Amino acid sequence: MSIVRILAISGSLRAASLNSALLRAVAGLAPADVRVELFTELGNLPLFNPDLEITDLPPVADFHARLLEADGVIIASPEYAHGVTGVMKNALDWMVGSEAFVNKPVALLNASPRATIAQASLKETLTVMSAQVVEAASITLPIIGSNLDELGIAAHPSISTSIREALRAFHTEIVNLQNSKTHTLYGIKNCDTVKKARNWLDQNGIAYRFHDFRIDGLTPELLQHFADHLDWSKLLNRSSTSWRQLSAEQQSDLSQEKAIQLMLTTPTLIKRPVLESGDKLMLGFKAENYQTELL
Repeated sequence: MSIVRILAISGSLRAASLNSALLRAVAGLAPADVRVELFTELGNLPLFNPDLEITDLPPVADFHARLLEADGVIIASPEYAHGVTGVMKNALDWMVGSEAFVNKPVALLNASPRATIAQASLKETLTVMSAQVVEAASITLPIIGSNLDELGIAAHPSISTSIREALRAFHTEIVNLQNSKTHTLYGIKNCDTVKKARNWLDQNGIAYRFHDFRIDGLTPELLQHFADHLDWSKLLNRSSTSWRQLSAEQQSDLSQEKAIQLMLTTPTLIKRPVLESGDKLMLGFKAENYQTELL
């Protein structure tokens, strides 16, 4: 089971923001296969200056990287004077011209039924930026005037049900888009061999999704999926430092079941990367093998 990673952005900097409370409630209501992370650095972005590059300013570069890593984005932003908030528009202006929102699934949450003009403007801006606004996951909720905080939102019967349904619709759309890409690379971000594989894929223009065992998690189902298609004895990297750190008892009497349990407990025991391409799995990285199978 792959984890869908969602970056949630509130267009308000207020400490008591209803939109931020709504997004925190969304994170708490997310199912096990969805991870919602609230972006809290919107106020640290400098004013947009087209003379500067994204890479020139660390806060902007970080925002850009977080967007690229996310499978989808949820935005909840208030309406000020019939317009999108300045900090929200500023953040989007920095990303215009980059690939951050290109084909990115986006859900728009609205905490105020009467705030329609800013919502329409926000949708128009994102559409121009080539984002894919998922209508089934974009909902308006009667939060304003309800005196509900994040816990109250999450506990409210009808509101929490609407949020869960929106998350399911968003998850379905994201997974459908990912499946159309056909390539998923599994590994650990800082692994040298994973870096080589990612560089090769990037240089050859092959779109893929990266699943980091440490960030996105590792489930028994995913490991069993690997074992069903690969030789588990090769999947278990007995040349690794992690293997050498195991006790003699842990290393002895190995079976597929025991090996899976060891790898589940210590993901660094898995030989990396694992590339899933359609219905095929490839273990490790050799440029000539990728060349034969992918080009």
